[in-house]
Amino acid sequence: MEASTGDAGPPEDAMDRRTITRKSFATLVAACAVATLAPAAPASAAPAVATSITLDRSGGFAGQHQTFLVNRSTPDGRPVLRLAGRGDFLRLRASYLPKNPCCDRFEYRLTVTYRGGFRKTVSTVQGTSGVPEILWTVISDVERVGAQP
Repeated sequence: MEASTGDAGPPEDAMDRRTITRKSFATLVAACAVATLAPAAPASAAPAVATSITLDRSGGFAGQHQTFLVNRSTPDGRPVLRLAGRGDFLRLRASYLPKNPCCDRFEYRLTVTYRGGFRKTVSTVQGTSGVPEILWTVISDVERVGAQP
């Protein structure tokens, strides 16, 4: 049998735990530093400030094309600009398209420009199921108050 000297230090598994804890802490600090330096996306911030909205509507039975524009000088345009700056609007997908694109429906392409130059474009087709209500609200409001350039 070998005699123990008593000053051999902590057991090996305690050393491994301290090493893992230090590595985990270092990883956490590095991740926080990266997160601090990375620019925040508008969806994660307070409501983004929408400066203009362009709606292109095409198709329908007659195959027409119309453009509607809302900006800060548009009469009654500020409420729809505020809607387009909300987080639920900013989280919309780029498109909501039907499984069957057939037949005489309007297609919509909505482009919102935000302060700082960020742009968000969302496309959909009339009658598509599963489209969030905020998208239809913004589309109908832009059609109602928007100017046709």
